[in-house]
Amino acid sequence: MGCQPRRGGAGPLRAAGPAGCKKGGFGVYFDDFDGIPLEMLGAPAERAVRWGRPRTALLVAGAVLCVTTAAIAESSAADEVRGAAAAANRFLETLDPAQARAAVLPPASPLIVNWSNLPAGMVSFERNGVRAGDLRDTQRAALFEFLAAALSSPGAELVQGVIAAEGVLADASRASRLGWSPDNYWLAFFGEPSDGGDWSWQFGGHHLAINVAVTGGAMSMSPSFIGIEPAVFLLDGLEIAPLRDRVSGAVALMGALPEEQRRAAVVGSRPREVYAGAGRDGVIPPVEGSRVGGWPAERQRQLLDLIGLWVGILPPAAAQRRLAEIEAELPDVRFAWNGWTDGSGSIYYRIQGPTLLIEFSTRGSIGAEAGHYHSIYRNPTNEYGRGGAGSAG
Repeated sequence: MGCQPRRGGAGPLRAAGPAGCKKGGFGVYFDDFDGIPLEMLGAPAERAVRWGRPRTALLVAGAVLCVTTAAIAESSAADEVRGAAAAANRFLETLDPAQARAAVLPPASPLIVNWSNLPAGMVSFERNGVRAGDLRDTQRAALFEFLAAALSSPGAELVQGVIAAEGVLADASRASRLGWSPDNYWLAFFGEPSDGGDWSWQFGGHHLAINVAVTGGAMSMSPSFIGIEPAVFLLDGLEIAPLRDRVSGAVALMGALPEEQRRAAVVGSRPREVYAGAGRDGVIPPVEGSRVGGWPAERQRQLLDLIGLWVGILPPAAAQRRLAEIEAELPDVRFAWNGWTDGSGSIYYRIQGPTLLIEFSTRGSIGAEAGHYHSIYRNPTNEYGRGGAGSAG
């Protein structure tokens, strides 16, 4: 029997699957969805699937990554860079000359800072690269093949989840004015992708900005913005909640901290969204909250697992290298919290250390009544891969 999604209503998904099936990033097992009529998935799904990867069973609309292989071999950092570069060049080969010129910018271009989490209708500058909605089907397929090669499987699923939520917003009355559309995401490269040189890439649009650099053979991912609205939505009876683990993991951590450390974590103020978001490179928030060096070992591990939700967007070897760097500085990391400690209301938390800044905030609903989250990941010492050859990030 193939993997089947466990369908449900508003409650949490329960997932179980036979051997040989890979569990998707949203806690669901999936088999091959090729052949499902798009009309069964609804209008937002149809729009998103149109520029997804149907030939490899990647269903963008539901953020469903279908993988039927029993195991995925561990890859080295060099293999990861080689695979990303090869997929990037395959994508670039599908472009016509004008598109290729738009897609590849000089490696030191100052335009690399031109990213935003705002929708297209609210951005005052031209985003870098080529727009997904302007690509032909084969080009869109190559774009998503690149993302799948350049990110981890959970990372690629997360990106698709953000875009799937945008497909829900696209049905709102303000969508055309604000530019809410799964077509409005852009991919750009800075420098020529290769397995031996330095280069970087940027993919983003509303609620999304992934900046990955390859420097001295090492991948880094700073700054990267991950947000979503609606935070929870249904697709063909499936409840999709791509960032739920970032809420539940943090709430569980706060609940598990000893009372003294929990009180020390609580801070009296928070930004409206995040301190160090788009257009705020170099901003360092106040260093406050509970010092992780004083935590029990189990709680430190729990925090590392939470951090891993962001770092794990990178391919496995790159993520492992970065997590080892963070673990070494964990005694100097601070954890700050503002809001309801049981997760029943709006929350904000910040994880901050010498080479790490993660901010996560929940906001009131805008455009859809199902949650609105913003987050930022930064390594202040290695922004856009410019912190030095071989720097992790």
